[in-house]
Amino acid sequence: MATLFCVRPATRNIGNDLINRATADLLRSVFGPDTAIVNLPALRDAQFGGFTASQVYDMNRLADGVVLGGGNLFENGQLTVDLQALEALHVPLMIVGLSHGRIFDEHGTPRARTDAMPPAAVQLLAEKACELLVRDDGSRRMLHDLGVASADVGGCPTLFLPPNAPDRTDGERVLVSIRHPARMSVPPPLQWRVAEDLRRLLAALENIYGDAVHLVCHDYRDLEFARAFPGVPMLYFDDAARYEAALRDCRLSVTYRLHAFLPCLAFGVPSVHLSYDERGAEMVATAGMTAWDVDLLRESDVVEAVLSRIANLPRYHELRAAALGPIAVLHARTLVATERFAARVGVGARVRETL
Repeated sequence: MATLFCVRPATRNIGNDLINRATADLLRSVFGPDTAIVNLPALRDAQFGGFTASQVYDMNRLADGVVLGGGNLFENGQLTVDLQALEALHVPLMIVGLSHGRIFDEHGTPRARTDAMPPAAVQLLAEKACELLVRDDGSRRMLHDLGVASADVGGCPTLFLPPNAPDRTDGERVLVSIRHPARMSVPPPLQWRVAEDLRRLLAALENIYGDAVHLVCHDYRDLEFARAFPGVPMLYFDDAARYEAALRDCRLSVTYRLHAFLPCLAFGVPSVHLSYDERGAEMVATAGMTAWDVDLLRESDVVEAVLSRIANLPRYHELRAAALGPIAVLHARTLVATERFAARVGVGARVRETL
């Protein structure tokens, strides 16, 4: 039985927990159901985490392999990397589902993030990784620009969650996943507009669906924003299984959060995504769903754009059907990379009838 150390975002965000759950499913599908997965926070805390000297020492002693991802760890300042310690890592490393994106200024021009990982750290991680899969095409382009030619696109593991049964009866809830505007890396006028957009959107959805409309907080910091809408029931998830079940059972998801849209895409649940940065828009594009994305920086009326998509949900299912082929390619590529990683770890790859 293999022991894998998984370095993952450990912030209070249910999306990261669902990514971790899907990543564990991926690893166990190759390494076996009894694989020991030791989750470590990407940021160093009082005891352990990241790629510090003490943590890499433990990795070299106790792990058969190390997995980094998935999540937004090439930016956000969410990964602790001691370059000298990382240089000393000698067990196999696989990077999966990481993203790298820019933000937009008031003119819509993409700009580098101030919290992006230094190029030297990105390059050393790439050199150490025997398998390097980024989440989307935009992340691959950015890494290629840094000289990391080994990066390939594998999508997000949440795309590979199993679909709902065709005869499953949908629930009644309409879930609106929010993000605190102050946590959006967008120009201030757009931050202020988000609150008014959401107020109008909730009123329009309640006009259609009545009291089935619920706000969903993905992050502890969203709770404050949700308090601005006291007339709308609020859901908060601190458990990935409960969150997954809620998405599977909802009638419709309207979301500022990528990791409500991607699971719903996997499940076959109608969902409308509102993007406000490069990494979200690029992942939606990589999944083949750009035509369904609502771009906050380019749409003159976000609410009308959302309502027009809701009024034509058969189009969503057409786009999703066309996207399943490219998503299957991403899944196959990720499985093959994971099997190569397993071979490096020393665990025999599983035998599959088909990819």
